[in-house]
Amino acid sequence: MARSRVGVKEPQIRTRQVQEVDRREVECVAYELYEQRGRVGGYALDDWLKAEEIVRQRASARRNA
Repeated sequence: MARSRVGVKEPQIRTRQVQEVDRREVECVAYELYEQRGRVGGYALDDWLKAEEIVRQRASARRNA
C-alpha cells in the first residue's frame, strides 16, 4: 500500500546559488592567463578557476554599475 503524504512537509534543501558564467569568456580569460605566464603548461585548472573568478567579478561589476 502507498502511504499518503498529506500534511508531510518536504525537507528544505539549502543550496548555494551558483552564478552561471559565460564559458566562452572564461576560455578567453584562461588563455590570456596562460599567455601571461609565458605559455608554460601544467596550470590549466588553475587558469580556468582564476578565469571563472575574473568573469564573475566582471559580471558583478556590470550588474552593479
